[in-house]
Amino acid sequence: MVMRLRKFNPFWEMENMLRNLSNMMDFAFEPELKQNNEFTPRVDIWEDDFNYNIEFELPGVKKEDVKLTVNDDKVLVVSGEKKIDPTLENKTCCRSERTYGHFHRAFQLPEDANVNKVKAKFENGILSVSVAKSEVQQMKEKSIEVL
Repeated sequence: MVMRLRKFNPFWEMENMLRNLSNMMDFAFEPELKQNNEFTPRVDIWEDDFNYNIEFELPGVKKEDVKLTVNDDKVLVVSGEKKIDPTLENKTCCRSERTYGHFHRAFQLPEDANVNKVKAKFENGILSVSVAKSEVQQMKEKSIEVL
């Protein structure tokens, strides 16, 4: 019989308990998975000389399940639902890491955004929204007479 010596650590049980608690907390507060069946789609936002662009990552979401609105206060809202595949709905699940449920994202657009010129395209699980910038009035040079 071989006996292994282990260095005594009086805090081993506490470290093990804290590690387990940390793992449980990581799962409980995972940002994409919420208790009320909601998830938050990831976005990329950028601008060029003429437009503000937002791309939403919506894999598994159908085009008809997405609603896009913009109001006079220049708030762009994207909402919808990612539905569970009906063939999987009544099956016993061993592990599920995908998120389902409702989503809602709202963005305050910049002051120079033209809410009358918004374009949207949904392709391959990516919703691309482009909001035109207002045309900036170029001030013409005006000479002032000095008295």
